[in-house]
Amino acid sequence: MKSNILSGLVILISLFFYAFSVQAEEKPESPITPKNIVYEKYISEGNFFVVLIPKGWGKKEKDFSYAYTKTGDKVCGVELSGQHNFDDARPTISVLYYEYGQFFKSYEGYINLKTGTFTRLAPEKDVPITNTAVAGREAKKFEIEKFELIPLPFDPPDFKEGIMYEIVPPSKKVTVIERYIVIPAERGFYVLNYRASPDIVKSIEGIFEKILNSFEPLIK
Repeated sequence: MKSNILSGLVILISLFFYAFSVQAEEKPESPITPKNIVYEKYISEGNFFVVLIPKGWGKKEKDFSYAYTKTGDKVCGVELSGQHNFDDARPTISVLYYEYGQFFKSYEGYINLKTGTFTRLAPEKDVPITNTAVAGREAKKFEIEKFELIPLPFDPPDFKEGIMYEIVPPSKKVTVIERYIVIPAERGFYVLNYRASPDIVKSIEGIFEKILNSFEPLIK
């Protein structure tokens, strides 16, 4: 009787795993070595810009994971991802063009969204936004420091039929630095951005500057 009752119940169990072990065969990726990077020419879809990008990096050119893409607004360009240690934030560099639409009606809206993120380490402080120039065009520059949760490897339990499990895998809280260059255009704006953990920011800065100096917008 008791067994029948228990079998008919859905039991919610929250499992928290704080200890983890790395498989013996698993090896962390090597950190980025700027001197070994070779660059290649990249032309965006729609011919919005030309730029040099690191050859061999992970490349994403569609299905950007942002809410505004669901509105049908046009976002073109590339997101690049470099090597990283398994328990650290993956460094990324992006060069994108956003066309004004339902989500963004001004480049200021983009800046406000980024500087207002709840993951900033010091949300009570204003983010300095400075004027700069890229490819002969006026631009805005700012930098934010935020936190990110990195999932850690763990061995899941043996699941039993009839029980609903809520798994909360272990994670590591890390600091990341993001730098943005926003270049206004007539019908939209360009964004050149990098994100990286503090220990490799200097290496990423050199790569980002190479990309920034090669950037050529193809529309007004």
